[in-house]
Amino acid sequence: MDIRRPPAARVQDAAFLAACLAYVWAGIDPRLIYHWQRPIFYASPGFLDEFLRYPGGPADYLYALVAQAYAFAGWGAIVMTAQVAAVVALTEVYFTTLAGGALPLVRYVPALLLLCDASLYYNRTPMAPALLLGLALAILFVRLSGRWSNWMALAAAFAAMLLAAYYLAGMAIVFFAPAAAMVLIARRPTRLPGIACLLLAVALPAAAEWLRLAGAPASALDWFTGADVPRVVVWWGLYGFYAMGTAMVLRVRGAGPRPAHARPRPRKWRLAAGLATALPLLGLASVAAVSYHLNGRDRSLAALDYQCSREDWPAVIDASRRLETGDFNSLTRYEVNLALYEMNRLGDDMFRFPQAGSLLPELRTDRVLPHMLRITDLCLRLGRVDDAERFGSEAMVLGKSDPRLYRLMAGVNLVKGQTGVARKFLTALSYELGSGAWARQRLRDLDRDPQLNGDADVQLLRRRMLRKDDVLPVWQRVGKPDGDMERLLLDQLEQDPSNRMAFEFLMGSYLVARDMGAINATMPRIKDITGPAYIGPNGRRRTPRHFQEAMAMYADATGQPVNIDGLEIQPETMARLAVFKRIMAHSPTREAAREAAWSDFRYSYFFYVVFGPGDYR
Repeated sequence: MDIRRPPAARVQDAAFLAACLAYVWAGIDPRLIYHWQRPIFYASPGFLDEFLRYPGGPADYLYALVAQAYAFAGWGAIVMTAQVAAVVALTEVYFTTLAGGALPLVRYVPALLLLCDASLYYNRTPMAPALLLGLALAILFVRLSGRWSNWMALAAAFAAMLLAAYYLAGMAIVFFAPAAAMVLIARRPTRLPGIACLLLAVALPAAAEWLRLAGAPASALDWFTGADVPRVVVWWGLYGFYAMGTAMVLRVRGAGPRPAHARPRPRKWRLAAGLATALPLLGLASVAAVSYHLNGRDRSLAALDYQCSREDWPAVIDASRRLETGDFNSLTRYEVNLALYEMNRLGDDMFRFPQAGSLLPELRTDRVLPHMLRITDLCLRLGRVDDAERFGSEAMVLGKSDPRLYRLMAGVNLVKGQTGVARKFLTALSYELGSGAWARQRLRDLDRDPQLNGDADVQLLRRRMLRKDDVLPVWQRVGKPDGDMERLLLDQLEQDPSNRMAFEFLMGSYLVARDMGAINATMPRIKDITGPAYIGPNGRRRTPRHFQEAMAMYADATGQPVNIDGLEIQPETMARLAVFKRIMAHSPTREAAREAAWSDFRYSYFFYVVFGPGDYR
């Protein structure tokens, strides 16, 4: 059958795919997909074997390989757009094969649904590979059904393709089975063969899971049921489009194919061609607008966590400005405060952001991998190396061979001097595409310096390592599943009085709690703390702004001057406190005082102490 595409179709496809590429690059940002899903792919021997043991494993393996490109914005956009283009092409081939002629614009519908699916950053389902395999098998079956008249041969071909689809791509059968069933219904005077095909397609995954014939990682029910409404809508939309589209084409065309010599009627108006090009672009714009709005929160949270993992601290602060107040939970709040700490701004700017709870996440075992990764990293940064090893080992139950865990565990063992164990993690990482270069460099470092005595970062953490056992006071608290953060930070300061991270987060915790007594008792430790945050523009020592403000309020409340080695309360700070007190004294109501002090004081500790936690951005 000779089916020729109208010349205008090439222009339509080029315009649509160019717009798709731009939206994926700038609107979706494949790096966020890669970060949240973290598709694991190792080039080591035997890695493929795991994926060959369950239905849909080959598609998962292919998706993990392809998704490595998502680590880069440009390449990720190109690869994702290429998958969309392949779906567009096979959809057109499928419907033109079924109808015996070209069907305008139909090919773009699944592409739009795929873009909606891509906006669900957390969805790991290999939708594009499954869809492509299902379409390829459906096209083959449609062509076979036009050439074979023997129903038994067609039934055997259907069964073989169904098994192949289920093994290679799991629920790809939902895109193949309806097409095959409806073709059989159209070819036969009775509907029983088609109904039997549909029942067989439903029974296959159900039987495999019920009889435990295959250890599928997710139930087939997850494709069409669940609390995640956007994901279920996308899957039902794709399924319904191909099922209903097949039924409509077969009903309009009838049982017999169109003559091979039939040609699409030429277009008579340029306006029609223009509309045919504009409609897919309009559809893409609508999908982009709706998805961007509905998934804006996920995108902002993913961007924050992504930039924190990259240790791009200014980008973390920039991403935090797009968060709603309710999104400042214990994890995101810690990531923002960590960025401020690394930028030497925690003691100056922490109250520019909502501080409605602890500065640090709860140190407890969780079923959420991002939380476990972050607290493992936190313990390592503080010098709680044994705790980092414990949380990292527990996180491996969730993340298994996640390269982020391997990297953390390699760091833990390097600090502890267990270089043999560290080499095992580094060797495994050397086969991973994202971390391979880093791991090979660390292995070379170990070859040159087996104990990393010349590595400043490792030596810093070794100096911070706790030398005494504080398991009982920190972790064995009655009715408290998480650690005693205050005691933990104090113990780290006893071990290393210059541990700036422990000091600043301890002081920050007291500031948030408005505990003036604890602030005054802890402030003398400032004499041992150094770094850029404690050096002024003139090269002289300075005290971070919020520490000054807290001690100024303490001195004002007690009526006694503060004389602490290493602490300086600048005259400007005392002058600002006096202005703030006058505003409070002369305002008739609390709300009036808040409005009067808002513009000049809302980011100060004075304002926080009086008006409490809030979003003052």
